[in-house]
Amino acid sequence: MSSNKSTLPSSSSCSRRNASLWTLSISAVLLTAIWGMASFGFEEHHIDTNHRVSATQPRNNTISFSASHFPPSYWPKFKGQRYVTLLDGTWGTANVSSHDLATFDSMNPNFDPSTIKFSADMPVPSCVDSSPPGYMIPRGVYFFRRLFHFDLASAGARLQFQGCSFYCRVWVNGQEVGDHRAGGYVAFTLDIPPQASVDNEIFVLTDDRFNKTTAPMHTGGDFFHYGGIMRSVELHALPPPREGTSGSSLSLWPWRVYATPNSLETVNVTLHLTDRTYTGPIDTEIRVSFDMGPGVAYAPKLFSAVDGVASLGNMKVPNPRVWSTLDPQLHTLSVEMEGAVLVERFGLRMFDIDEDSLRIRLNGEIIKLLGWGHHTQWPDTGGSPTDEQLDEDILLLKAAGANFVRGAHYPQDARWLDRLDENGMVMWCETLGPNISAADTVDPYFLKYQAQQMNEMLDNAINHASIAIWAYFNEGPSGENASCPAYQMNTDLIKSRDTSRLVSYASSEAPPKDVCFPVVDIVSINGYPEWYDKPSAKTYWSAFASYYKALGKTFLISESGVGAIYEWQDNETAVPWTCAYQAKALVDIVEESISDFNVSGLALWHFFDFKSTDFVITGNWENNTHCDYLDNVYPPTCGYIDVNISTPFQKPGGQNCKGVIDFWRRKKPSYGEVAKRFTAITAKTTQHR
Repeated sequence: MSSNKSTLPSSSSCSRRNASLWTLSISAVLLTAIWGMASFGFEEHHIDTNHRVSATQPRNNTISFSASHFPPSYWPKFKGQRYVTLLDGTWGTANVSSHDLATFDSMNPNFDPSTIKFSADMPVPSCVDSSPPGYMIPRGVYFFRRLFHFDLASAGARLQFQGCSFYCRVWVNGQEVGDHRAGGYVAFTLDIPPQASVDNEIFVLTDDRFNKTTAPMHTGGDFFHYGGIMRSVELHALPPPREGTSGSSLSLWPWRVYATPNSLETVNVTLHLTDRTYTGPIDTEIRVSFDMGPGVAYAPKLFSAVDGVASLGNMKVPNPRVWSTLDPQLHTLSVEMEGAVLVERFGLRMFDIDEDSLRIRLNGEIIKLLGWGHHTQWPDTGGSPTDEQLDEDILLLKAAGANFVRGAHYPQDARWLDRLDENGMVMWCETLGPNISAADTVDPYFLKYQAQQMNEMLDNAINHASIAIWAYFNEGPSGENASCPAYQMNTDLIKSRDTSRLVSYASSEAPPKDVCFPVVDIVSINGYPEWYDKPSAKTYWSAFASYYKALGKTFLISESGVGAIYEWQDNETAVPWTCAYQAKALVDIVEESISDFNVSGLALWHFFDFKSTDFVITGNWENNTHCDYLDNVYPPTCGYIDVNISTPFQKPGGQNCKGVIDFWRRKKPSYGEVAKRFTAITAKTTQHR
């Protein structure tokens, strides 16, 4: 093996079954070969759930809302008159041809959905660009269509997209109902006005091109931004007119109810109505119950709402059970109004900072947070994982002794947050927008959509017990004084809605360059000793921790790691990019993080190898940078990969290779080394070391 280029042995852990699956998955890149099969300037193709090109199939993409509805599996839950159904399944699809893409304006007010012809299908949710690492499908504009039968259409409805990327524009029955520019990874809603017909069509345009106007939150970063309708689409019935009225007075229904703990026995309850404009006394009974118990009925007009929001005050939880990392107990809170029932899930736990040690506490006890950053990425499904894939990652994290997950670098899938709640994982949740510029932080247009994204993230995640830290602006311009007001704006917005959590941002500015840190509760630093930076992990991180301790700030390592190629496990020397080098360096980082009392936590970067960014952001074209795969081996295994051991600034095979498992979730030697050290701390009832 030469010092600069690596020919890799076949791993004994790789079976030779299912090779055809990988061959077909690779064929996803052949979408570029059918570019140009246009109909009125639009090309059409079929992609199945494994994102393989195949022939167009007959479809029946009509869903009946009333006859059989399919409620979401994730929280919250809905009962009674609160009819909710998923519009997931097979949708018609088409896309703009490469010939017309450069001049196509996704925001054109004169665009007519009826001009699009559909002859192909695609599953929703899924990603339009789930190509393997080192391959890139050209970014573009896609169209989706679905029919649905809705007996309650005369009362109107609300669409909730859990994720539509990057830019999303929606029509119902040919009438535009709105668009979304605040990032493709956050849930949002659009209201449908009352319809005369029970048979309806939804039409969605998605645009996954980087653009400051249509997608201001997609600012780049070292990861692939997926496009399409990536997460579930929900259809919610809205309240009908009250009996005996002419239609101007609607029933008052609960949209969401938030339970934020202010002790280990009580929660502050905030009710959000489906009518977001309602201001005045709530003139209907509100029945509230915990854990499906008998509940309490509150008389009409006892509470008032302003712009659809009402505080129900502090409530004691009967038979309270505390959520912790070792015993993640959860409660439910139900609200019923005029026959509409909403059931939310929450946990009783308290996160704060110990005044003496400046360490993070959970339920009054100092805790050492140990875990990884975690992207929503899989080789075959991209940013639209199956339930089984989410379950596998949770099991791998638990087996590795993790009690902490940094959700990178965007709002998280509701199904993933549910699993973190249930498994006692402490969560860092942040908005999309890594590597924003100083110009972004003073741009009113950018800040408008950042505030919208932050509110939408809070709207959809605030009840999750696992979330301890809200964050924003990964590796942003926190070394610029002019940018600090934008940082303050985000912190103020969070604190105005939720005082039960801590606030941070991940900084790449070494002290004393970072000047915005006073606005957050926790100083979090991304740094790479023994990889990009030369000092030892102990020298590097102990200096940071001591510096911020002297300034009276809590300190957390939000990223630190080392790259390794999974197949490079048997090299004679532990040179950079080998698994042996990674294992040694990660042990150094972990042991320093555990032994240094001034370090509150560590999120290693990254849990698994993942697909890197494309040329639009970095200037480096990642297409055809994949390794040479061994024939007839599955999971895919590299026989040769182009890597220079003298520099860490590269993406071998189009991947960020800093994972302790590879993209296909095969363990590297570092996984076991880290797991031993994490488990020695996180398995203890007292984790204050």
